[in-house]
Amino acid sequence: MYFLHFQVYRMDSTVNALAMAKDPEAAFFKRLEGLQPCEVSQLKAGTHIFAVYGDNFFKPATYMIEALCAKTYEDTTTKLKDIEAQILRKRSELRQFETEYRKALARFQEVTNRYTQEKQSVDEMLKHRDSIHSSFTVARSVAFPTGSGYVSNGSSSKFTGEDNKSETSPGDEGSSDSKDKSSKKKWFNLNLKGSDKK
Repeated sequence: MYFLHFQVYRMDSTVNALAMAKDPEAAFFKRLEGLQPCEVSQLKAGTHIFAVYGDNFFKPATYMIEALCAKTYEDTTTKLKDIEAQILRKRSELRQFETEYRKALARFQEVTNRYTQEKQSVDEMLKHRDSIHSSFTVARSVAFPTGSGYVSNGSSSKFTGEDNKSETSPGDEGSSDSKDKSSKKKWFNLNLKGSDKK
C-alpha cells in the first residue's frame, strides 16, 4: 500500500492473461492496459489502525506489517512517478500504433496473397507455354512420315536407292562384286580425320 501525495498505479495481470489466451499478438498491445490507478490515500499525523482479513478457521493467519516513511525514499518516489508517467504515455502511443499496425498487417496479407496468386498464374502460363513448345516437337516427328517428299527423306531414299542398285544390279557377277565393293568402300570408308590423303 502506498500513501503518497500523487497518483500511484497497480498492474492488473488478468487483463493481459485474457488477451494472451485469445490472441498472443494482441497481448502485446494490451500489456499496458493492466495499469490501473489506485485510490489516492494520504496519511495524516495521528494513530492509524490497519485490519488484515485472514481465514483463521482452518489454520492460524500470521501477518507482519512493516511501515516505512516515504520521506526517506524521496528519490525513489520521484523515480516511481516518472516511470509510471512514461508507461501511461507509452500506453497511449500503443493504442494508436495498434491501429496503424493492423492496417499495415492487413495490407501485407493482401499483398502476400496477391504474390501467391501472381506466382501461381506465372507458373501456369509457363507450363502452358512449355506444353505448346513440346507439341511442336511431337507434331513434327509425327507429321513427317517416310516418303513424304521432304528433302531429308528424299536424300535418305536416294541413298537407299543407290544401295539397292549396287546390290541388285543385273549383269556379270564379277563386275557387280567390284562395283559393290567400290560403292561400299565409298559409303563406309569416310574420311573422319578430315585429311584428303590416304
